[in-house]
Amino acid sequence: MESHRLSNHDRGLPERIRAVVFDLDDTLVASTVNYGKFKSLVIDRIVSYGEDRSSYSPTETVVCIISRYEKMLREESATEGEIRRRLSELDRIMDEVELERVNETVPIEGAAGLLKTIRAKGVKVGVLTRGCQAYAGSALSVSGLAGLVDAIECRNSDTKPKPDPESYLRLVEALGVRKEETVFVGDHLIDAQCASNAGVPFIGVLTGDVPEEELLRGGSVRVFRDAGEMASWLEESLR
Repeated sequence: MESHRLSNHDRGLPERIRAVVFDLDDTLVASTVNYGKFKSLVIDRIVSYGEDRSSYSPTETVVCIISRYEKMLREESATEGEIRRRLSELDRIMDEVELERVNETVPIEGAAGLLKTIRAKGVKVGVLTRGCQAYAGSALSVSGLAGLVDAIECRNSDTKPKPDPESYLRLVEALGVRKEETVFVGDHLIDAQCASNAGVPFIGVLTGDVPEEELLRGGSVRVFRDAGEMASWLEESLR
């Protein structure tokens, strides 16, 4: 595999890059997931287990909701088997909502060109998503991007999902590179936090709903309008 030296003005990024890891929804594809329904159903199920609804808000990320619930289960001394069973049930609910409209998935403008540019340089492409495996595979296939991705790491693999760094590090291993030779690209602060936790640089894109100032405060070394703008930069920057 080739490695590429970045031009001198690209401070904060690896001197040589062998793989680019991407978030999926609103980074490479326009998300079709109804996140309001997604979170509402998760909260409903948590409440059905006897938890106080006021402890969970649909304005939070589902990461925060589930993390708080798992913490409460542990504080209540639930067995590991019971914790796994309940979290698996929440995963099942999320899987169903993710797959409802996956056949409508379209790529973000410029995404295919960006991935082709990266691969033409001999650089690997990974996708790290909190979506389930069935959703990620279908979304990439329907959007025409599946053949441009070398490895995928999803929510319901046997690693802890982002922002925990475990999933990122396993994806890097699957790509056959060292983390120091990678960058992570995403549209959300969870992506930025994951990059920070993994000790890799983060590049933000504005195709989600997080403003540029927040992505920069979250640690982005660069922020691009979309995948197309990033492709133009990479074409000039990768040597």
